[in-house]
Parts: sequence; C-alpha cells; structure tokens
Amino acid sequence: MMTYGAIDIGTNSCRLLIAEICTAGRLNTITRVLETTRIGEGVNHNLEISREAMERTVDCLRRFAGLMQTNQVESWRAVATSAVREAINRLEFVDLVREQTGMPLDVLNGGEEAKLSYIGAVRGLHMDRPPLVVDLGGGSTEFVCPDLRLHLSIPLGAVRATETDMSRDQMLQQLQILRGWAQSSEQSLAGHRLVFVGGTATSLVAIKKGIPEYRTELVHGETLNRGEVFDLYDLLEALPLDLRRRLPGLQPERADIINKGTLIVLAIMEVLAAKEIIISESDILDGIIWGLTGQ
Repeated sequence: MMTYGAIDIGTNSCRLLIAEICTAGRLNTITRVLETTRIGEGVNHNLEISREAMERTVDCLRRFAGLMQTNQVESWRAVATSAVREAINRLEFVDLVREQTGMPLDVLNGGEEAKLSYIGAVRGLHMDRPPLVVDLGGGSTEFVCPDLRLHLSIPLGAVRATETDMSRDQMLQQLQILRGWAQSSEQSLAGHRLVFVGGTATSLVAIKKGIPEYRTELVHGETLNRGEVFDLYDLLEALPLDLRRRLPGLQPERADIINKGTLIVLAIMEVLAAKEIIISESDILDGIIWGLTGQ
C-alpha cells in the first residue's frame, strides 16, 4: 500500500497526518502529530508573521519531514491556511520553508480550505446525508455544505478572538452573513447535521469526558448539545489559566484560547439554531490525503 502525508500549518498549530488507504477504501492512520507553533501570533494586529513564529514553524516542519522520511511517505502535500494567507509577508515565509526544509507550500484560500475540510469530515464519518461542516480554526472559520450551496469563510477564530478580546456580540456581528444565509435557507437546512472539526471542538469533547491522554477514537463522532457546551464554557470561565492548563482533556498550549473558541461554538449554534453538534477528528488533513489518492 502507498503511504501518504499531509501537513496543515494553521494559525495555532502545525499538524501532520501519515496514512495509507486500505483495501476496503478507508483511510488507515499511521500517525497524527500536533505541535503548537502559533504562527498567527500578532498577524491580526500587524498583518505580519514574526520572525520568531517563522522559526518555530520551520523547526516543526523539519521534524515533520523527518517523520515522513522514517515512515517512507511516497506522496505528500503541505498547506497553510488563515494566518499565512492574510500575512503580507507570506511569500517570504513560503520561500523560507522551501529553503530550510525543501518543502513546497500551498497557501489555500478560504474556499479550498473549506472543501478539503468537508471531504475529510464526510469521508471520516460515513454519514447518510450531506452535513454542514464547520471548520473552526485559530484565525478563521469555514462553513461548507455543497448540497445547500454553502461555501463560506469568515475571519473568526479562537486565536483571533482571544487576541482582540472579542465579545459574544462582536462574534454574532461577524456571523451576520451566516445568519442571513440561514434565514433564507431555513427550510432546506432541516435534516442536515452540523459537524465541527478543529481543535476547539475536539478539546470540548475531551474535557467533557475527562480524557487524561488524548485518544482519537474517544472523540471522533461524539456529540455535544447546546446545554453541554454552555456548561463547558461556564467551567472554563470559572478556572484561571493555570488551572485550565491542568484540566484533563485540554492540551495545555490551548488553555489560553479555549474560552473564546467555545464562545464561538455557542455563537454559531445560536445563529444556525442548532441543538446538537457532531465532532469529527477527520478534517482537512484527511481531505488532503484523499485528494492525493485521486479517489
């Protein structure tokens, strides 16, 4: 079987997926790795990736390149999303990555990011009816459901909201375009499940379950209702940062952005009048690999 690799440079973290496609036509994960590199730090304020953030990310990519070599990856793709595409010095970063690691890097627009996230989530969950997939990241959130002709990218993410101390009302203002779409699509929206991908959503399930050591199979496909998300938000707001860093299920490096990320989840659920969400561990990384296979 051929071995594939996918790298996603997000606003908050860099992630690597190495996988193969088994004979049943399913993706078999060999390894998933996440490192918090926070390349989007400060980009919201000055539209520039700092030299420190570039160096942190390049160091991580070197390690990822070594892992792909060790696992004999034959076909791979590396992409960057919100923070890099918004940065005025993105080409400098792309050149630095190629120079230091030999990796060509594709900077995705919001539509491309949404499409790959959708493919990854849908193929990973094996749902009967096309869902509405929400990819809540550090710098932006993508909404996609081809069945409803929805492809939308909004500059609202957990890192961005934390750095600007965004309120619930400000989040709802950012989501006005989504609210308008939802109101005009109210009838057709019924019956389409709401699927969330991204670190905020997966962390909420892990916190709810109190998972001491993160395990994909305990998170993937799980559901959260609005009351549970409210309760988790209240818990997180009641804890100071040092205690959040020790909370079972929460990656310590995400402790400073999880509160605003959770508030975004609640705002989206309100706008879409959603009572429940499904959480998918399969996301843009899986979508990249399916794209590489041509299937």
